[in-house]
Amino acid sequence: MPVFDKVSMPFIDIYDYKTNEYYGREFFSITPDTEMALLEMINSTTAPKYFVLRQATVFPSSNRYIPPDYYRKQSRNGIIHAVFRDANSKLWTPANIYVSFDLETKGNQVGDIYQFDNAEYSNIVINYIKILPQGGSPPNPETA
Repeated sequence: MPVFDKVSMPFIDIYDYKTNEYYGREFFSITPDTEMALLEMINSTTAPKYFVLRQATVFPSSNRYIPPDYYRKQSRNGIIHAVFRDANSKLWTPANIYVSFDLETKGNQVGDIYQFDNAEYSNIVINYIKILPQGGSPPNPETA
């Protein structure tokens, strides 16, 4: 199995913990801490104790989606999608990390979009990791 050293284009599909109803998609920027947590998950199948997404945005797909209240965690299932760079070949490989977690957020709703200053993931359990065979390079944000 390759060892990955960089992460690009991450997002998380979020599901209800009990019913697996699809709630929506959360986009976020990579910070050094988040990148380290994702690399630890993909390289060693080790879940971090927690990680915090900053400036995350959720686009709900279910009218039953209710964002977590301040200081009250909600259990969720999710699929973390990202593109990971192989440390040796420098090729980019898409992968999915299937997880269960508790989520606590701090943010607000703007129209039909939820914007979170912070989204803290804790009690993370890695259920499955799927490395996809495509490979290639992610698009360059400066030329896209």
